[in-house]
Amino acid sequence: MTYQFLRRNQTKIAHIVILVLVCGICVSCAVVPQPSVDIYIEPIEGQTNTNIHPETGAVTIEQKGVAVTIEPLDEAEIFALTDDPYINPYQFVTKNGNVEPIYTVFELTVHNLKTSRVLVEESAMLIDKNGAQYANLHFNYFEDLYGNTENPKLNTPHTPRPYPQYHIPYHRYYPYYQTYVDVAALKEGQEILAQSLFESGKLFKGAKRRGLIVFDRLHRDTTDMRIIIPEIVIVNSDGKQEKLKFNFDFRQVIAEKPVIEKREY
Repeated sequence: MTYQFLRRNQTKIAHIVILVLVCGICVSCAVVPQPSVDIYIEPIEGQTNTNIHPETGAVTIEQKGVAVTIEPLDEAEIFALTDDPYINPYQFVTKNGNVEPIYTVFELTVHNLKTSRVLVEESAMLIDKNGAQYANLHFNYFEDLYGNTENPKLNTPHTPRPYPQYHIPYHRYYPYYQTYVDVAALKEGQEILAQSLFESGKLFKGAKRRGLIVFDRLHRDTTDMRIIIPEIVIVNSDGKQEKLKFNFDFRQVIAEKPVIEKREY
């Protein structure tokens, strides 16, 4: 009797050990999204009246009591904007865990240091070395894209996760939400857009406004570029207005891949 009891206990323990091992293997086999920085944007040295942060690459220009800072975001920094990579509206994650940014993204900060009032618009322009011109994408642009996702097939109460289904018919950076099957994540992504994009507004003395300016993804062969913030107006105490223009020069760089030495056997 004692032998049978011990035998049953050993069998149960063996089953538990096997179950733990199987769970561990399944977890280890799950693909964890990991961004890989193969393209980054850096400031061009030598710009007049600029202050470049040595670690972040953020560039600050001050004019007549207004400081404007632009910081380029790489793939890893875009990835870190959300805790859940599958609701990040600025990237998509493939089933094998590859993370691809959809846009070229900068963080814009406007700080009214000492002017009575500053009027800031959300418009910005990017002009590359070849003369191609890009306007930043406003929230209305993204609203139209989300509006195009209205599809009866998407209105199911329970949609499988974590892997969204992507279909990119004609452009490799086609926005993920056009065919994203997870409606709940789609709505969360829309909320992130509303909270993170730079918005126009009025800044009183000492006030600061920060947000993202987003452009269509630049081609890999794009090098030098200039970002123009043309819609900043200072309002003096006498009511007179003066329009300021801020220009920032950056360069897109392709990261060098590490060379793997071949071993001879």
